[in-house]
Amino acid sequence: MKSGIIVLMIVSLLVLSGAAGCQNTTTAADTTIGLEMAFSANAPPVSSIVDKEFPIYIEVINKGGEYINKDGAKFYLEGIGKNLDNVKASLSNDKTLSKESVFPDKLVFSEKAKFTFPLQNMFVLPLVLTSCYTYSTRAQGTICIAGSNESKVCSLKDAKTVSNTAGPVQISDISEEIVGNKIILSFDILNKGKGQIYLANTDCDKLMAQDLAESMKQGKINIKISTSDGITCKLQSDAGQILALEGMVPVGKVTCEKAISDNEYSSVLTVELRYKYKDLISQSINILPA
Repeated sequence: MKSGIIVLMIVSLLVLSGAAGCQNTTTAADTTIGLEMAFSANAPPVSSIVDKEFPIYIEVINKGGEYINKDGAKFYLEGIGKNLDNVKASLSNDKTLSKESVFPDKLVFSEKAKFTFPLQNMFVLPLVLTSCYTYSTRAQGTICIAGSNESKVCSLKDAKTVSNTAGPVQISDISEEIVGNKIILSFDILNKGKGQIYLANTDCDKLMAQDLAESMKQGKINIKISTSDGITCKLQSDAGQILALEGMVPVGKVTCEKAISDNEYSSVLTVELRYKYKDLISQSINILPA
């Protein structure tokens, strides 16, 4: 009896020590995601039979730092063709999608989808789901306003780190230098997601219909820069290039400038990026003859 108790104690200690020694595999949240989507498990199924009904559900979760208002996101299901009945081609979110969500919302493209074309052999039906939604990223960094690189108050030479709200589009570290009688300030707008960036006023329906005017808005972004230090930036308007704090820019480097003065101090620079983001996922269904 004693030997049985000893064995049980040894096993218990091994279990406890193993549990204590396990590595924590939890990773930090990905701050470069906005809206994430996925086909629901088995809806659609991996395979189906001609004339057999099956569901098509989509799970969407807003992992970024911006709310998506009702109808602010549109979802398009392509590949359904004329042989897949009872399926919606597009849907919008019917309620506000909260930022930094943990639980997904479900979109129902079909409860009773059915492939009706008669087959002799297996057919692979590819489904492509595209999302197109309005989003924004807010970035903030501390810059140096000084008359020379030797300022004792702040440093022009050092790279300025930037904090970004979670989203697929972000700005990188801010750099500064003195050129002539001006401070030149620059930063990069980066697409850290897998999708495509468009101006915020892009019409998703027209974009999906391959409208030329809407497609020309790709790679551009609306920007608003907040500062009280007499800084102006090289932006774009409908009339052409301007020196301003609000407008649009191509994704990439943004350059700003300020005349040198005798004042030396640190200041907060806030950048708001507003855009449409288009992304897609795909999944295939093996359709078998009846």
